[in-house]
Amino acid sequence: MDDSPTVCRLVETLLRKCGFDHIETVQDGFAALALLKFSPFDIIICDWEMQPVGGLEVLDRVRGNPDTKGIFFVLMSARKDPVWVLCAIEASADCLLTKPFDAAILKRKIGQGFTAPREEASVYAR
Repeated sequence: MDDSPTVCRLVETLLRKCGFDHIETVQDGFAALALLKFSPFDIIICDWEMQPVGGLEVLDRVRGNPDTKGIFFVLMSARKDPVWVLCAIEASADCLLTKPFDAAILKRKIGQGFTAPREEASVYAR
């Protein structure tokens, strides 16, 4: 998820380079949360700063729902300050990505903690 269509396309392209085929993108937190009600996902990649629902709120709702709490959650941001890292860790993000990043970084970060429970992983990117 990202509120920028350009970033959504870029992340989708990078995910395809990493071998993911089933990718859904949306551009706001409300759409993401609505999509999660109807579709199972293995990974969520969400931007920190979105309006009106930001990445931390999406993460909080995902972790607070028994049906989605186990989804591997990647929080991304252009921020590089240590406060952001601490907030993301305290919010229980599984992975942090600092923009810009490339396919190699994305693959390495996701590979550090994600093991697809199904044959084909599905990714929700915002």
